[in-house]
Amino acid sequence: MPRVLITGATGPVGSTLAAYLVTQPGIELSVFKRWRSDPRALAPIIEHIRVYEGDIEDPYAVADAVSDAQPEYVFHLAAQSYPSASWGAPVATMRANIEGTVHLLEAVRRHAPAARVHIAGSSAQYGIVAPEAIPIQESHPMRPASPYGISKVGQELLGLQYFDSYGIQTVVTRSFNHVGTRQGDRTAIQTFCRQMALIEAGRQEPRIQVGNLEPQRDYTHVDDVARALWPLLQNAPGGTVYNMCSGIATRMGDILDMVLAQGTVPVQIVVDPARLRPVDEPILRGDNTRLKAVTGWEPQIGMEQIVRELLAFWRSRMNEE
Repeated sequence: MPRVLITGATGPVGSTLAAYLVTQPGIELSVFKRWRSDPRALAPIIEHIRVYEGDIEDPYAVADAVSDAQPEYVFHLAAQSYPSASWGAPVATMRANIEGTVHLLEAVRRHAPAARVHIAGSSAQYGIVAPEAIPIQESHPMRPASPYGISKVGQELLGLQYFDSYGIQTVVTRSFNHVGTRQGDRTAIQTFCRQMALIEAGRQEPRIQVGNLEPQRDYTHVDDVARALWPLLQNAPGGTVYNMCSGIATRMGDILDMVLAQGTVPVQIVVDPARLRPVDEPILRGDNTRLKAVTGWEPQIGMEQIVRELLAFWRSRMNEE
């Protein structure tokens, strides 16, 4: 019976992966969650999992969880995961992402050295990429354009160093944009859908505030991500890196147009200077050839379906409130 541990288990990817893994036969699932994080994402599966509470920045709490769970597979998803937030909190971002990864890898080295460990990196590690280098391959140089991207480079290098130095079987994903209903409203596509739902409910003036609409982003639904991560960690050689992406980039303005087309009321678009970043990569589209070769995976959920799902979710939230 495979023993699996997920850190960051209440986040959108962590909770989706946990829900997916409890449907797989014979898995003994443990999760590590921040002691003050909202547990509702895990409520539907709480009877099927073991929960450890702590903070990824607390080495003792992390070590206790790994020691007790004795995992054979670890998905390290605990992080400060918002590039926009990293500009205002660069030190906190480094602590959570880099120090937290050290704590996790040290705990595995000491208490479960045979475990296979997934490290969740980001496409933000690439930074601004020239058009001729699109789609981005794993061999492309990294030059992150945000404190968040720098922290993710640190996580990846730590994972590879622990493979080289100690033989820990680490597998790194450079994740492009993930999206799903458990994500909250801190990303552009979520704010578009939430504002439309608020306007339809008569709770916001008919104006959608936006940032830069020109960047193109490669979105993958979290359900597709969960389906990819489990076979990847089972089959990928240690010390390897994979783009986690759909391979399709969509302009943010085009996503907004989908939201407007599915909306039920006319709205005005207003650029909010507060939503503009100091640096915004023009296009991030990944090459997922390496990932598909190892897993046989294909993404199944496209952008139109994602927008429909998110609008339905935020409309439901408006009704509940």
